[in-house]
Amino acid sequence: MKIIHRSILKHLEFTFATGDLFDAGVEAIVNSEQTDFILSKNAKSVSGQIWARYGDRVQQELNAATNGQVLHPGTVLDTSGGQDFKRIFHAGFHYPESWLDRSGEARNLIDRPREARDSLETEYFTAIGSCITQILDGAVRQGLKSIAFPLIGAGLFGLDEKMRILQFIDAIEALDDRLPEGQNPHVWLVIRDPAQFESAAGLFLDLLMQARCNLVSVRFKPTGMPLLDRFATRLSTRTNEDWAKWLVCRYAEIGVELMCYALGRAAVPASTPETLFEERRAPTFGTVRDAAYGLAVSSEINYSTWGAQFFSNVIKNKTRVSSLAAVIEQRNDLAHGRQSLPLAKIRNLVTEALQLDTWRKIPETDGRLQLTEWRPWIGTGGAGADQIGLFERWQKNTRRYLIPETGEVFSLPAE
Repeated sequence: MKIIHRSILKHLEFTFATGDLFDAGVEAIVNSEQTDFILSKNAKSVSGQIWARYGDRVQQELNAATNGQVLHPGTVLDTSGGQDFKRIFHAGFHYPESWLDRSGEARNLIDRPREARDSLETEYFTAIGSCITQILDGAVRQGLKSIAFPLIGAGLFGLDEKMRILQFIDAIEALDDRLPEGQNPHVWLVIRDPAQFESAAGLFLDLLMQARCNLVSVRFKPTGMPLLDRFATRLSTRTNEDWAKWLVCRYAEIGVELMCYALGRAAVPASTPETLFEERRAPTFGTVRDAAYGLAVSSEINYSTWGAQFFSNVIKNKTRVSSLAAVIEQRNDLAHGRQSLPLAKIRNLVTEALQLDTWRKIPETDGRLQLTEWRPWIGTGGAGADQIGLFERWQKNTRRYLIPETGEVFSLPAE
């Protein structure tokens, strides 16, 4: 194991190294998986090494957790860690049918239109981010002192290496910000493949060490919607320009989710997560946009519901529809490392697509915003009673919520 960089943030210690993940000397390791969670027999992969080292036990635990089902991207399972580790976290970020041919293309995606292929691959990138946050929080919750990650998604689906490193850095910095005094976990990023390490190491150190003058921040005017405004505080922190662009697109996605859920509340009869979205699967940016449009044009809407009239007009407006499509295209380009528009132009597209300058005026016609009335689309939980989560997915008798500004998730029983 060769240590390339080691630093201590406010609370956690971070190590970037090259070598074998199994030699990191940590309490837990991370394995990237497809969402059937069947361990690989390829001894060159982390999954294959887990199978070779720990036999059936880990697979039996995974089988018990999945009950033979294929789960959805963004699912994390954890198991025992054999004789070497306390726990192994398994990050399920892509479907099992999405496997690569010799050209590096995902076989089941080759014949799809580029927009559809890009969209699914970008959701895999989003799922990786969700998995990283869930694993970090799970390790802290279980009291683990150290954990080692590979670079999840390496070489798959055309996802940009730089963006995946930025995603990882963002996740550990976000964890560091919310850690209480006395909790000082040690997080490792370990890259084994020499070719991958050669390209990733330069990128990582450059991103980690770049001068503050090269970083950027973005500001949006307050909208009066707490979930959107809290996320906007992340944008005001200086960061890499490409990551700032990604966060601006994510800001737009949260805005569309809020519009969709407001229209779901206003529909007659009212929509619920169970009637609007597929079980276990977190709806994608495009899925939520389409659901919002469908509600606005096809449902009977109670326009006395807070925001219903305004959001219906926004989501149906052709100019704003076009701007929103452009935002989604920029998001796909960023995930794949393609040329994207300047940050200011993406920000302007988001402002236009959501008609942000008017959000603060909604109470003038619709009265005071009462988020307690937005259940089940909004829930309160997480580490503190003041943390507000936005619906993310549902399963059986539970609904999962995501706190946009931190990426944390929590579950509540269905009402």
